[in-house]
Amino acid sequence: GRYNGKENAGTRVLSDDEIRALWKATDDQGTFGAMLKVLLLTAQRKDKVATMRWDDLVDDQWTILSEEREKSNAGSLQLPQAVIDIIEAQPRIAGNPYVFAAGKGNGPFNSFSQRKEELDAKLPRMPKWTIHDLRRTAKTLMARAGVLPHVSEQVLGHTIKGVEGVYDQHDYGPEKAQALEQLAALVEQIINPPPKAKVDQLDEHRRKRRRV
Repeated sequence: GRYNGKENAGTRVLSDDEIRALWKATDDQGTFGAMLKVLLLTAQRKDKVATMRWDDLVDDQWTILSEEREKSNAGSLQLPQAVIDIIEAQPRIAGNPYVFAAGKGNGPFNSFSQRKEELDAKLPRMPKWTIHDLRRTAKTLMARAGVLPHVSEQVLGHTIKGVEGVYDQHDYGPEKAQALEQLAALVEQIINPPPKAKVDQLDEHRRKRRRV
């Protein structure tokens, strides 16, 4: 149906074809393109990725800064290689502590709406999408990759409510790391699908095994 901004607000998840098109289009979008990839691969909030500093990264572990009065965030995340590769490809700008730096000055990247308009102009026709939809898409992809809901909630940095939240003091470090590995593997499969002939061979192999 027609997308009028409100109709699908809060429910939009990008399809595999849309993810493929978006990933390809971000390749020559510099800092903004790199950030979008990291958003999809980590399921974090836009402001958290934008304010990631080189100092927050130690041994592939990203410690997310907490703001005052902030409800909660994912704490720290062991990042998969796909994310590390994107981060390491970012230029280090003297005097700017941020991984995704603003073009001028010493602040973090902040030209979201302008860059998104430029990106949208390059994408095939598709329903309206927002940057926040990447977080929801990542959550959905984690479920598809077999990540348990309570683990993906930890990756998203949602607080566990009620009694369970009080008793469950485990920080889920290894589980979150594994969840991001599974997410990265699925995204890789989506953006570089196996050739059709190979898929047919696999199906044929499975059919034969069932007959045995």
